[in-house]
Amino acid sequence: MPDFSDTPWINGNQLVVAHRLRMWYTVRTGLFSKPRYVKAVDDVSISIGNGETMAIVGESGSGKTTLGRVLIRLLKPTGGELFFDGKDIAHEDDHNLLWFRRRTAIVLQDPFSSLNPYHNVKFIVEEPLIINGIDPKERDELVRRALEEVKLTPVDDYLYKYPHQLSGGQRQRVSIARAIVTRPDFIVADEPVSMLDASVRVEILTILKSIQERDKIAFAYITHDISTAKYFSDKILVMYAGKMAEIGSYRDVVKEPHHPYTQALIEAIPDPDPKNRFSERKVVTGEPPNLANPPPGCRFHPRCPFAMDICRREEPPMIEVKKGIYVACWLYAKR
Repeated sequence: MPDFSDTPWINGNQLVVAHRLRMWYTVRTGLFSKPRYVKAVDDVSISIGNGETMAIVGESGSGKTTLGRVLIRLLKPTGGELFFDGKDIAHEDDHNLLWFRRRTAIVLQDPFSSLNPYHNVKFIVEEPLIINGIDPKERDELVRRALEEVKLTPVDDYLYKYPHQLSGGQRQRVSIARAIVTRPDFIVADEPVSMLDASVRVEILTILKSIQERDKIAFAYITHDISTAKYFSDKILVMYAGKMAEIGSYRDVVKEPHHPYTQALIEAIPDPDPKNRFSERKVVTGEPPNLANPPPGCRFHPRCPFAMDICRREEPPMIEVKKGIYVACWLYAKR
């Protein structure tokens, strides 16, 4: 069994375990120049148990989508370890991962571009079953059950429709049905509601929550909107510029955020109370760094209102600020 003592916030016995995971892209600037690296995911360690949801939150360019694709091995990590159900899959070739593909799925952000416009709903949802060699009679039953679970009823009204004949919310339901039809153990939901109307978002999140509770599916819920994560997240990882900023219980982190970046994300959540419409809100100035040339020390220091000299020189370690809550910030280092 690998040693995870250097990352005490992860549980090595859970379904999905990532340890010191890296995804770096090589960039060459000239024929004889040294290669540079875009560090999209840099030294990330998380674990997700059966029936558990981890929200992965951050701005555009934080590395959250790249991390999600690495977790289900759509991308092969350039470093670190990745375990699924106790098996190391970080550096396995694709032909050795057929068993893993059957147990994982992804729900993508844009339901229109992720659905083939030339295929009807029945074929779109059925395709994973065909690939896995499921009997035709059983396939029909499983497709109908999946569509019922995502509330596309009566099922016969939708089976032979094409994506352009559906609304955005209905297309996303088809995407979810396709993801759950094989009864996977782990699903990555990459911004599944960001392109939907506000009235539809809660419905989609409620569907995901009910599926998770019934089938004990592990979820990685990727979002830039920390407020939507409250519907079914147990844990949260806040990422900034490819690095971990804060990790812990969702409820505890949102109730009492410690990292200045987490505080800014929560401060940016709109307040529905009209009495507070004129109150000043803290806004993080500046832009995320270039990941091919990140700043030294803490990557957040150019935008941080509390930056100290050490922040500009040294990268902060993950520090336990409260039971189960870890933050990469020098403000909490004991000196």
